Amino acid sequence: MRYYLFARQEYAKPVARQAVIEANDAAGACAQARERFGDWLEVRLVPEESVRWIAGPLPVEQLPEQEREQVAA
Repeated sequence: MRYYLFARQEYAKPVARQAVIEANDAAGACAQARERFGDWLEVRLVPEESVRWIAGPLPVEQLPEQEREQVAA
C-alpha cells in the first residue's frame, strides 16, 4: 500500500508533501514515517486510495528528483 507523507519542521512553514511511503499496512507506514521524520514538528500520512485527484498525479519522470527515488523504492 502507498501512503503520501505530509510534514513540516516549523510552524511558520506550511505542511507539504515530503515523501511517498510503501508499506504493507498503516502500522508499517507509521513506523517508517517515525524513523525518517520523527524529529519533525508535524507529520501526516494519507493512504493513496483516500486521495481524489483533480489533476495528476504526475508520472514518475515529472516528479522532483528526490521523490523519484522514493516512488521507485
